[in-house]
Amino acid sequence: MSLKSLKFESFLKIPVILISILVLVVIVTLIVKFTDIGGTSTIESQFAETKSSNPDGVIPPIETGSEKKTENYIKSASFNNAINIENAFLNWQNLFDIFTFNLNDSTFNAADSVARYENMVKIIRNPNRKFNKGGSDQILEQYGDIILEECKYYNLDWRLVLAMIRQESAFTSDAVSHAGAYGFMQIMPRTGSMLEQTLNLEEHRSPANNLKAGIYYYAMLVGRFYGTGDTNMYKFALASYNAGSGHVEDAMSMAYYFNQDYKDWDIVKEYMKLLAPGNDSLHQLVWSSRPPHGVFANWKEPYNYVENISWYWTQYRKLYPIPEDNKKSGNTKKKKNK
Repeated sequence: MSLKSLKFESFLKIPVILISILVLVVIVTLIVKFTDIGGTSTIESQFAETKSSNPDGVIPPIETGSEKKTENYIKSASFNNAINIENAFLNWQNLFDIFTFNLNDSTFNAADSVARYENMVKIIRNPNRKFNKGGSDQILEQYGDIILEECKYYNLDWRLVLAMIRQESAFTSDAVSHAGAYGFMQIMPRTGSMLEQTLNLEEHRSPANNLKAGIYYYAMLVGRFYGTGDTNMYKFALASYNAGSGHVEDAMSMAYYFNQDYKDWDIVKEYMKLLAPGNDSLHQLVWSSRPPHGVFANWKEPYNYVENISWYWTQYRKLYPIPEDNKKSGNTKKKKNK
């Protein structure tokens, strides 16, 4: 090969090298832009603007202001996005259809094509969830009297407790979790010992006593969050039953710190994720230290726990309508006939 041809080949390589360098510069620029390397992080920059009206890091007894300086961040970081992604993978056939969907498909007219696309997106975001009542009939037959009596005493909807048992133990009386929680209501040993003393029970592992102890404990948590109002107090209590009231109260305190409605579970639940490790700068901003009840890595569990039980509760209310509702509807019909 001649010297001239070698020089020519080297000359041809120069544009390729320049293009590669240009692409590399663009990528680095984008990374710096979106990750803010060497500066304040995205979370810190958005939260630093908001001054705390709650310097002691406690939940106040009164309502807070209406400023919502962190609303955009909370919405963008919402766990709902993660749920949508998970649902997309669970419904991968629909996802594949969307990726391969051709709006100009000759087999559909424009209106049908758009409708088909929107329907597939809707399916992914809101997958049809089939309800299986499980062993609810059996547990009501064996322990229905206890469940109804305890729920009536504490003014709880027994169908909510039924949903809790479904979620906790799948109606298995001797279920044991990896952490040692036991029975229908999955009571931890330490909590069980406390409940035995409080309720004067010899033990908390038998099905009947497990139900009594678990229903009492949940009712106690509902009372703790009574000030959050109907519906919310049940959700806050559910999250506390699963994760401990300390972590829930930390999330409420954080919501209050940023002038959000700390009595609304749908708002507070988005702050649960910010209790996780890796948010040290944010924790320093709010508490000048770690969260009072420690960082919380497993924040997804109470998040999903409340959602699942709320859904089961709705289904069991349909499956087991209470007699009072039937009487009211009957009285309405009689009045109309008259």
